[in-house]
Amino acid sequence: MKKLGVLNSLPGIFLILAALTFLLYSFVLQSDFKTMDDQVSIVDNEHIKSFGHIDKIFTTSFFGGNAYYRPLVSLSFMLEYHFFGLNPLFYYLTNIFIHALAAFFGFLIMEAIFAQVSGFSAASRRLAFLIALLFAVHPVHWEAVSNIPGRAILLCGLFNLIAFYCFCLYRSRGRDKRFLFLSLACFASSLLSKESGIVLPLTLAAYLCWGEKESIRSLRILTCVIIPYAFVAAGYLTVRHYLDITHLFYWRSVGESLLGLLAFLRSVITHLRIFVCPLDLHFDRMRPVFLSFTDIELILTVMFFAALGRIFFLLSQKCPRVIWFFAAWFWIELLPVSQFLVSIGVQPGYISTAEHFLYMPSWGMFALMVLGIEIVYEKNKTRRWISLLVFQSFVVAFYIFLAVMTIVQNIYSANEWAMFERTLRFNPKNTRIRTSLGLSYARYHLFPEAQKQFREVLAVDPLNTRARIGLGKSLCDQGHFWEGIQEYEKIQDPGNQKELLEKNLKLTYNILVLKYQDTIKREPANAKAYYSLGVIYSKENDITSAIAQYEKSVGLDPNFREALFNLASSLEVTDRRKEAPAYYERMLALPAADDHLTEYARVHLLDIRRKLGGTQ
Repeated sequence: MKKLGVLNSLPGIFLILAALTFLLYSFVLQSDFKTMDDQVSIVDNEHIKSFGHIDKIFTTSFFGGNAYYRPLVSLSFMLEYHFFGLNPLFYYLTNIFIHALAAFFGFLIMEAIFAQVSGFSAASRRLAFLIALLFAVHPVHWEAVSNIPGRAILLCGLFNLIAFYCFCLYRSRGRDKRFLFLSLACFASSLLSKESGIVLPLTLAAYLCWGEKESIRSLRILTCVIIPYAFVAAGYLTVRHYLDITHLFYWRSVGESLLGLLAFLRSVITHLRIFVCPLDLHFDRMRPVFLSFTDIELILTVMFFAALGRIFFLLSQKCPRVIWFFAAWFWIELLPVSQFLVSIGVQPGYISTAEHFLYMPSWGMFALMVLGIEIVYEKNKTRRWISLLVFQSFVVAFYIFLAVMTIVQNIYSANEWAMFERTLRFNPKNTRIRTSLGLSYARYHLFPEAQKQFREVLAVDPLNTRARIGLGKSLCDQGHFWEGIQEYEKIQDPGNQKELLEKNLKLTYNILVLKYQDTIKREPANAKAYYSLGVIYSKENDITSAIAQYEKSVGLDPNFREALFNLASSLEVTDRRKEAPAYYERMLALPAADDHLTEYARVHLLDIRRKLGGTQ
């Protein structure tokens, strides 16, 4: 394909990539912080709001739960908060700029690689630019770029690309160790941005085997080059172990692990299609785990990859060995999310296959795509299947199509409701997104809409703590306080939501206390108001205050069955235990059908008499 005059200078190339990146992603700049990870990592994250908390950033888990260690991401948020406060515009701008930088450093790597490949060296800059351009405009990266917490993927990817390029310089400039040290420093920075950066040494090993002009066949030389990166990785793992940020979700058996791996491979088929036809992009993509090795989809997946591997092997015999490197780069970068041994799930029975997983693997795939186009183009020049102008027009149209799809995705991303609703159109079973949509509705005081979303989540996953708390809060916000409390009390194990649950309960109790106190002021003879106030005090474990309210209620209405029962059961756990039987007896003397309160009162009355030395 013809040379492009704009490729004469590196600054010009960067400006083109940066300008296109900004143009395509500018539609998200109007967006606010989103409900999901933005709130935890930025809006409600006290650690980023003072430089005095830098030690906390480097010693605590990113999202809590001791699973993620990404201090450089939080540090970048801290700097933005210091200069711009909670203005989301600048956080989005930073993401876009990092993506543009990543495209540029990817260009530099590709140019360095193609400069060594016979048959492509003369076109190295053009090929590298087309690959970097594909990376910059392809909509598959929308999830990482146009969602602020995607910063982890962007920073990790950028640092890994800089480390890779410095390694190329180290190899090509007389083994200048300054480039090696810089590469190692960037590798460490990538690890401090996201865990998936740990595969860089494998990528470099593949580069030494197939990416350079002369392959390194000696295992000794290969290990000597890679060992420094292994030491950095070992140091990183040691730090995480010391900080106890090591929580992983392992499969329960080898069989489950294999089914998870095969489900991942099935997702790769979807990803391969997305690279060419990205029409169904959506946030938080997931797919169900295979339940059996006899599943027809699983069998077809195995057959697909067996056939694909055979075709690739046959074609690669006639293609430059750099093809092997780009294929290896794609698969190596996917290893951290391959679901083998460690499960990356989003909800019971589903694994995450998010589009941001493809940020770094896409470099290998885009290189293969551009090389494929180049090879077909050169063959078409001699065989004339179609005119060269038509061929070039198809390529340009493909890039334009991808750019338009990126704009479309960013328009969706600018409105989180539109983004979540699009996901639910493609995958209505995604409870994480439905929960987030409910939280977003609640954030804008659309409580009935939020309540509907939370109930749909709980119908599928009754143990979803976040949705249960959301439902309770949305009910309370509509004035249905007792219904909300009932939802809160259904939660058996709040886990890392314990603090939020306790906060919501405390807030609800305080509101109800004020409400019933106000009612008592206006209606001092209202026995039910005293009783309800007593119930609230009981739930707050203020038994003395609760007893006082129950006594007032019973004093106003001696036949108030529930008040008699609550007064007796409250007295039973205090030093006034001897007074409890009288109230149980008064309750049992009232005409009422047998129910759980009656049975409870009978059992406890007998137990108290026995312990007090009385008779039946």
